[in-house]
Amino acid sequence: MTNFEFVFSLLGILLGLALAEVLGGLARVVKRRPTLRLGTPTALLASWAILEIVLFWRVAWRTRDFLPDTSPALLVGFAITALYYFAGALLFPDDLELRETLDDYFMQEKAKVVGALLAAAVIAYGARPLVMGPASWSYMTWFDLTALASMFVSAVVAILTKERRVAVASLSILVLIDVLDPIQTIFWPN
Repeated sequence: MTNFEFVFSLLGILLGLALAEVLGGLARVVKRRPTLRLGTPTALLASWAILEIVLFWRVAWRTRDFLPDTSPALLVGFAITALYYFAGALLFPDDLELRETLDDYFMQEKAKVVGALLAAAVIAYGARPLVMGPASWSYMTWFDLTALASMFVSAVVAILTKERRVAVASLSILVLIDVLDPIQTIFWPN
């Protein structure tokens, strides 16, 4: 077993559980339709959570040749994947049968969900040079750096805003950034 296989066995479980939380929540909402309306804000937040979790899977794969089998590597990886799970678990309320829409719940919990996803990204990007060395930034294209800066600004706006329209606009940007990621790799593979 390689160091990567050892560390990723834990991370993969948590990432899978995080995806299961989001997809399970979406399935429960779909089952309650038409008496329960998902709403654009929650749909965008769920989409961004799914995209971030899936794209982190690729980020983790890039560390396969560098990842040590140390306690710090395990704990940092656990912190990142635990934040993804936390975000997925908070995305949908437990009391769906009492609701007609998820818009109020979204406004109540969006800061925690977006904050957890943003914190995971901060830890992941902060740990990159520690795991991969200074060369970790050589993987980053101008698009990656621009997308990263845009992600941080949009996520902070989404966390702080009290206006649903501003939150929707910020989440739309976040989803667009992640949707463009696989497209940009066609033009700037690394």
